[in-house]
Amino acid sequence: MISGLSSERPLGATRELLGVRRTMADVKVLEAQRWVNATYGAVPGYVRCPEDGKTAWSTMFSLTRALQRELGIATLSDSFGPTTLSLLTQRGNVGPGYANANIVRIVQHALFCKGYWGGTTNGVYSQATLTAVTQLKSDMGVGGDGTLPPKVFKALLTMDAYVLLSGGDEQVRLIQQWLNNRYLAKSTFFATPCDGHFSRDVQKALMKALQYEFGIPEDQVTGNFGPATQSGLRAHPVSLGQSGVFVQLFSAACVFNGPVPDDTIPGNNTIPIRTAFKSIFDPALKQFVEFFQRFSALPASGYGDYQTWSQLLVSSGDPDRPATACDTRFHISITRAQALRAAGYTVVGRYLDEDATSTLDKELQPGELEAIFAGGLRVFPISQYNARELPDFTYEQGYQHALRAHARAVGYGFNRGAVIYFAVDYDATDEQIDSNILPYFRGVQAGLANQGKRYLAGVYGSRNVCSRVTDEAYARFSFVSGMSWGFSGNLGFPLPANWSFNQIKEFSFVSGTDRFDLDRVVHRVGGDPGVGPEGVGGQQSPVDTYLRYVDDLYATAVRYGKGDPNLLTAEYLRYPNYVDLYSGWQNLIGDVNRDWIAYADRAGLSKVTRYLDPCYGVEIGVDHFGATANAVLLRGTGSRRST
Repeated sequence: MISGLSSERPLGATRELLGVRRTMADVKVLEAQRWVNATYGAVPGYVRCPEDGKTAWSTMFSLTRALQRELGIATLSDSFGPTTLSLLTQRGNVGPGYANANIVRIVQHALFCKGYWGGTTNGVYSQATLTAVTQLKSDMGVGGDGTLPPKVFKALLTMDAYVLLSGGDEQVRLIQQWLNNRYLAKSTFFATPCDGHFSRDVQKALMKALQYEFGIPEDQVTGNFGPATQSGLRAHPVSLGQSGVFVQLFSAACVFNGPVPDDTIPGNNTIPIRTAFKSIFDPALKQFVEFFQRFSALPASGYGDYQTWSQLLVSSGDPDRPATACDTRFHISITRAQALRAAGYTVVGRYLDEDATSTLDKELQPGELEAIFAGGLRVFPISQYNARELPDFTYEQGYQHALRAHARAVGYGFNRGAVIYFAVDYDATDEQIDSNILPYFRGVQAGLANQGKRYLAGVYGSRNVCSRVTDEAYARFSFVSGMSWGFSGNLGFPLPANWSFNQIKEFSFVSGTDRFDLDRVVHRVGGDPGVGPEGVGGQQSPVDTYLRYVDDLYATAVRYGKGDPNLLTAEYLRYPNYVDLYSGWQNLIGDVNRDWIAYADRAGLSKVTRYLDPCYGVEIGVDHFGATANAVLLRGTGSRRST
């Protein structure tokens, strides 16, 4: 497809191919691979790259080792580290007239691998090379002439993209370019990608930017959420009407954490609220902050205080913020439950079971549920068998774990509809989520379905694990391991839309002479409420009450004695929401029998307007069900044949 490249090809035309070069052969990439292998293949410490015409880290690593050889470094490595940067800096920017022709060739070949037309790869820094580097720097947001500074050279020898990639966000890219422009001259800052995707590296870059602005010395800037950073955040709240660099950094963090659901719409997880990168804290930014705060279970002040800064920057947020949930591996006696309730906790996470090899004795004990409830707490059940290494996760293990979790939950007396959180207790990467975590949760779902879908699968893990398992394996709620803020699955990922619990701090809970380890957990209002005493001990499906109501309503229609009882039942169920105000439905299935409605009202039935679906954990409105049933009764199911 792209083998016919020539020097007449327009600048930037190859840049658009960056996202596909990993899977498609490119003649110029193949040329780069053949040249670097032929030139340096016999050099001690050089590692040959595949000659397949596909840009990959292996090619960039080979070019990096070639550069190190040209700089006189004896021990070659894949890392473009401080020594490589220092020696390159001593020689100045690479540009027209540069003495080392092979370094120029490395630049030209890397430009092609990066998706830019680098000119003829003859070791002469030509106008085409100059123009390509100018475009690269412009894409990175740093601007300037067409010479190649050492840090931009370092960026050139990565797989980072500096053009907007598929699925990328223009606002995110604008921030990435702004960060590069403002901070690339700092000794401890290196170029971020400008692909429009929020990532771990971009998150670290934002944290470093804050540290520079706080006045932390450059050699102490790490991008970590340490005491100096926390102190700086406390000293720099932002609010409506303010402007300047801290508003820019705050709005950048807001963009990275968006969109968030519009919580003014009950049950909404689809209509997003977004914001933009800006230097003035305007009413639109304040509105976004209020939505973000509510979504994150913070006071909705619209004010950029320390807790909001923290929640935007790290998965734990402020680990000392108020929290009403907790989890522990320790037995909860009635005394402990009462102490936890007095400390403000309302729900506790406990383990249904533990691995046979465990000596922690962490599972629920006989009589413990009763003690938890008597102490004024609710409980959310957790299923974890090791779950700390990749081999712990396969489809078969997920299936078996679901069977065991089901049996244990039944044994403890949990009613239908309880959410069980299956744990991923380590930092799983995207590749591992694909290969093992998702198959494991599909096994969990199959195992629960095999037992009648009595219980719902939730997920415990990093933000990325929770989001992907929710989207691709249909977990009902997420229990986020937010206190592991250094996890790659937490850095660069927003809270999952269905988060219900966010674990933010491990500490020793002390009550009198009693002391035990406890995790502080933020509980989201409107999420999983946990299981209370009403959720244990019964065998009744949550739909049974609704079905009894329909039966009673049908019997009332029979007693009414005028018309088809099935139609009358459907009419009553859909009334009043799917009649007058819904002209489309009225046009489709007509009005209801008003005398019948009055008759049924006088019968004094215990109305049911909504019920919880036991399989999917979502609320069903009976009025819409009634309208649909009414339409089917009147007009049939229709034909599937297209016309």
